[in-house]
Amino acid sequence: MTRSNPFKRIACATIVVLASGTGPAAANDAALNADELARWTTSLTQIRDMAPEWGVQGADAFKTSSDAGVPVFYLDVRKPEEWEKGVVQGAVKIRLTKLATETGLAKLPKDRSTIIAVYCKSGHRSALALPLLHQLGYPNAISMKGGYDGWVAAGYPITGATGE
Repeated sequence: MTRSNPFKRIACATIVVLASGTGPAAANDAALNADELARWTTSLTQIRDMAPEWGVQGADAFKTSSDAGVPVFYLDVRKPEEWEKGVVQGAVKIRLTKLATETGLAKLPKDRSTIIAVYCKSGHRSALALPLLHQLGYPNAISMKGGYDGWVAAGYPITGATGE
C-alpha cells in the first residue's frame, strides 16, 4: 500500500483552483485581482519547481536574527495538545487547519512583509502552511527546519501553553 503525499494533494488542489479561476479573489469578485493572481501564480510556480530546501531555514537562523533585533513572527501550527508541551517563546498559535479561517487570519501580522518563522513538531505541517501563507501575501514566510523539536534540541527558550 502506498501513502499519498499531503503536500502533493495541496499542490494539486492549488493547480485545480488556479485552473478553475476559483481562487480567493474569484470567490469575492467577478474578475481576479491582478495582485492576487500574481501571488497565486508565483506560489504555483514555486510549488511546481520546489527544491527540497525552498522556503526553509534552521532554528539557528531565526534565533540569530531575533537576537540581532530583526523582528521575527513565530507561528506555531501544531495541535493544542502539542502546545501544552511548550511553544517557542513569543509564538502565536494557530492550528494548521485553522490558518485560513477568519480567526486564524486575524492573528497574522498586519504587515505582510514581516518575517514569519512557521513551525510544527518536526517540519511537515509548516511545509504545508508555507504555500498558503505565500498565497495570502506573506512572501517572507519561512518554514523552520526541524520544527519545535529542532528548536528545543538547540536549547532555545520555550514557554508553557495551553489551548488555542
